[in-house]
Amino acid sequence: MSHYRLSLSSSLDHCCQLRESIALFARLEGYSDLFVSGLALTVHEAFVNAVRHGNRTNPDTVVAITLEIGGSGEKSFVEARIRDCGDGFDPEEVFAAACSVERLNLSTGRGLLLMHHFTEYLRVERMDGGCVVVLRYIPCRSISSDSLTS
Repeated sequence: MSHYRLSLSSSLDHCCQLRESIALFARLEGYSDLFVSGLALTVHEAFVNAVRHGNRTNPDTVVAITLEIGGSGEKSFVEARIRDCGDGFDPEEVFAAACSVERLNLSTGRGLLLMHHFTEYLRVERMDGGCVVVLRYIPCRSISSDSLTS
């Protein structure tokens, strides 16, 4: 089992650093580009929500991101946990609002839909001093040139 941790102040200026960190993690673990693009997109969306809605863009607060790799072979998973300092939300309520006809033409509010699409499951945990969005994925590994010739 592997763990990666990243802590960023609540500023959208850190989105590029977050994506670079996820790309580094993916290279170290040997994940496919397709899997990494979905992972990066959804963790980015969760980070933006944590900054804007959880921490209210207060630069004195942080967003903590952990990536955990567990299981083995066909049962392997990646779990991303994005923690803010806010009160949390009910994902079913937010998801229903995001799917409403009124929201379809807006340019915001689709992050939860993307997270739901690319993950095996999504969970929100409320705790003292914060909220954690938990995203679980079934990863795809890159195909190595060695496996193509075997």
